[in-house]
Amino acid sequence: MGGFFEGLGKKAGEAYNKSRWLYDSLLGSEEDRIVSEYKLGHQMAKEITVEREWVEIDFITVLHKRLAAWIKSPHRFNCTVIRSGEVNAFALPGGYIFLTDAIVNFCERNEDELAFIIAHEMGHVVKGHAFDRMIAEHSIQVISKWLRDGRLLGATAKQATLKFLKTQYSRDNEYEADDFGIRLTLAAGYDSKGAVRMFERLKTLGQSDIPEYFSTHPSFNSRIAQIKKAALRVRPR
Repeated sequence: MGGFFEGLGKKAGEAYNKSRWLYDSLLGSEEDRIVSEYKLGHQMAKEITVEREWVEIDFITVLHKRLAAWIKSPHRFNCTVIRSGEVNAFALPGGYIFLTDAIVNFCERNEDELAFIIAHEMGHVVKGHAFDRMIAEHSIQVISKWLRDGRLLGATAKQATLKFLKTQYSRDNEYEADDFGIRLTLAAGYDSKGAVRMFERLKTLGQSDIPEYFSTHPSFNSRIAQIKKAALRVRPR
C-alpha cells in the first residue's frame, strides 16, 4: 500500500470553530455524537484493515488496555498494529487507534515510549480532534447522509479515509494531545521520561531521517519542554 500515509503534513485548511459548529449543528446529545463518531470510525477502520495485515503484539494490547482503564470517557478504544514500513500512528473518530509495526520497532519496543504515543492518540479522540478533522474535511450534507445510511460504502469509504489521513492536526491540538498523553501515562504508572527520551533521540537524526509522523508535528524542543512542565504539574518535585 505504497503512499497510503503520504501527505500527512498537509493542513486540513478548516478552522476549529467552524468544524465545532458543524458537528454541534449536525448532532444532538453527547451520546448521539459518540455513537456517530463510532459509526464513522468503524467504517474507516475496516477500510484500513482491508489494506493492511494485522500484527499481533501482546504487550501493545496490555498497554492500550491499561491506559484506557484510566480514561473517564464514553469512547471504546481499540488499538491495532498494522504491518507497514512507515513509522506512524494515528487515531480515527470513535476511538480506533492504529500503530505500524515500524513505529513499534523505531521505539525499540520500549513500553514507556509507546505508552506515550498511544496516550497521545487517545487524547486526540477524547478532546474531539479526530472527529473535528472528519467534519472539517466533508460537508454537513455528506456527513448527514453517512449517519443516516449508517455506513460508508466502497470507494466513498476509501476516499474519506485517505483524505482524513492526509490532513494534519493544528499545533494547538498537538500540544493538547501531548499534555493529555503525559498525564495519562503518569496516571497509568508509566515513566514520562520515555517520551522525553524518544524526542531527544529524534533530535539526533538528520532532517531527512526524521519519520513523517514526527516531522509534521511541532518542534521537538517545544514538545519536550511542555512534557517536562506537564509532568511536574502532575507529580511535583
